[in-house]
Amino acid sequence: MLSILKNYLKKREVILFLLLFLISSLSFGLGYLLAKEEAIAPIIIEKAASE
Repeated sequence: MLSILKNYLKKREVILFLLLFLISSLSFGLGYLLAKEEAIAPIIIEKAASE
């Protein structure tokens, strides 16, 4: 009985790890693609002319 429970927990941990990895990869990939599309020219701040 105990060995069945250990095997179940190991399978559950592997599935949890895979889900976490897939969600993390998906969010990183989407963020990378969206940031790439919205790349605009940087704002250039000029120094104030001293009098």
